[in-house]
Amino acid sequence: MDLEGYARRLLNHVDESRVRTELLRWLEFYKGRRDFNQRFVDALIMEVRNSEKFKNFSFTKVGLTAGDSGLGSRGLGDNLIHLKLFELSKRNLETLDDAGIVQDVVVSVDGIHSRLSYFPFLAGFHATKATLRDIMVKGAIPLGILVDIHLSDDSDVSMLFDFEAGVSTVAESMNVPILAGSTLRIGGDMVLGERISGGVASVGKLQGEPFTRKRIVEGQQIIMTEGHGGGTISSMAIFHGLEGIVEETLRIKDLEACVAVNRVRDLVKSMTDVTNGGIRGDALEISEITNLSLVIDEEEFLSLINPRIRKAMEELRIDPFGLSIDSILIFTDSPDGVLKTLKENGVEAKVIGEVTRRKGYPILTRDGREMRPAFRESPYTPVKAVIGNYSPMNLDEIKSRLEEAYKNSLSKKENVLKNLKTRS
Repeated sequence: MDLEGYARRLLNHVDESRVRTELLRWLEFYKGRRDFNQRFVDALIMEVRNSEKFKNFSFTKVGLTAGDSGLGSRGLGDNLIHLKLFELSKRNLETLDDAGIVQDVVVSVDGIHSRLSYFPFLAGFHATKATLRDIMVKGAIPLGILVDIHLSDDSDVSMLFDFEAGVSTVAESMNVPILAGSTLRIGGDMVLGERISGGVASVGKLQGEPFTRKRIVEGQQIIMTEGHGGGTISSMAIFHGLEGIVEETLRIKDLEACVAVNRVRDLVKSMTDVTNGGIRGDALEISEITNLSLVIDEEEFLSLINPRIRKAMEELRIDPFGLSIDSILIFTDSPDGVLKTLKENGVEAKVIGEVTRRKGYPILTRDGREMRPAFRESPYTPVKAVIGNYSPMNLDEIKSRLEEAYKNSLSKKENVLKNLKTRS
């Protein structure tokens, strides 16, 4: 419960006495009867009223919410948002890779899975695995990990220690040190409840030419390694009540595959992971950079998904091509040498397809069936299934409102930059 957000919305629509009653009700629900609850409510309303004097430092609503835009849902909507963010921050648009590269330094940050707040060990484990994977698929050797964790006011401190345990489990297994971290509360005293948020970052050093997506060219073979899932598959299992699946995700075969590939890096052109929106999402980003298509063998792809996870997805009718399975995709002209090295290092892998000229869609099956990208990743929890894989707005409306938000923020940025130059 965000008391500040609740107060801001109520104060615009109902009498202030009603606002006080509602805020006091939520305080007593979470905190019990305390002698200063009423004074807390009075102070909160005063803060909100005072803050209204500083609207020029706040944001201008454009009528597009994070949910309706598809933010974080790893599909077409999320892709559009990130393109505009890249434009605002002047980030390199040549690769659309999850990791950033400066000279021979590679960095990445991954937020914890939004549905794993009440399972902090899993949240820490999978976020750490994800950020290390992001730099390792670019060919980097990890140097260290950074942790950022935020707890709500009522979060038990055990959540903090469980999260750190999850992070350090992966860190120790890969012999990568934790270098720094930050621990804060979400909204200070304003957010009641137990939900946690945050992320894990990593930094690494390249050992040669980075395996960026722009190195993917027509004719290359696509190798995929075994996939055991991560935060998404864990959430699928937990919220569908499927026992025995979460344990399957607690592996680091994806990271081990990256280590093995680095030993034959001269045979590899590019690497990426099957995460954001599944292979459909990966193909969309690759196609935007290269104007090429991926043609894959569906059965070979499916055969590399952990059997218990694949069976669960089939029973739940979840599209395995639109969900993160945490496999590694390797693009090469020498598949035999790469496969041999992976096998010698205990990683199962197969050639699942090849790169071809653009064929209308980013990814197709061998029999020519188009695998169109979706607005969101495959719904993998009961709640997500209710929401569905669509937005109440069409893509043109979303683009228009994103452009409006972009221009508002760009204007603010340019004004402050101008002032900074004037005062320097």
